[in-house]
Amino acid sequence: MSAKTGSERLDCIVEYVASQHRRAVGSDDWHPVFDADYRWEHTQRVAHYGEIIARGEGIDRERSLAACLLHDIAYFHSDSEEDWKNHGRVGAKISRPILAEAGFGEAETGEICHAIAVHVDGETDVPHPHTPLADLVSDAHNIDRFSAYRVVLWCLNDRDDFAKMGESLRARVERLETYRQQNPLETETGRRLFAEKLDLQIAFFGAIIRDADITRIPQLETP
Repeated sequence: MSAKTGSERLDCIVEYVASQHRRAVGSDDWHPVFDADYRWEHTQRVAHYGEIIARGEGIDRERSLAACLLHDIAYFHSDSEEDWKNHGRVGAKISRPILAEAGFGEAETGEICHAIAVHVDGETDVPHPHTPLADLVSDAHNIDRFSAYRVVLWCLNDRDDFAKMGESLRARVERLETYRQQNPLETETGRRLFAEKLDLQIAFFGAIIRDADITRIPQLETP
């Protein structure tokens, strides 16, 4: 049997992740906001950001897409919301046989699994030299965590209490300003994309805070 092409290998990964999303979507164990549909949609966006970073940084596109598509696979297999710091390492274990079955070689599989394992907190339980691919997956994941859609989700948390929303977003903006001053991403392309997301959130949340500040009766002048 001839070796699979890059496109065929990625098709196998896409179909696997999509099948796990379909299997998990009916479960009642999901977070009310970050549910199975959110994880699948997040995965697709991370893959797009990963492809942009791969082009900008000269990193292999196929391995980049495979790693991004599998980076959150643990969420479809267990309640990783309760153990979110470990979901990268769990996902790496899940991904290893899937990558081999798709046709990735041992060295490629090791590099991809390392990138998946460390994308949350930089830690792995299977020693491997750090690689640019690991930086790419971490950056792509974090860029989407600060995306326009997350603006909506942040506002939904306090949608029934506008004053509370204003205070929550005020604290959020302080944190975002810190990120803007000390951009923590690893790749040049990732830092550029991340800065764009920060500017968008800071501007939008700032506008909401100003609306919250004037949601009151103006102080009337005494005659």
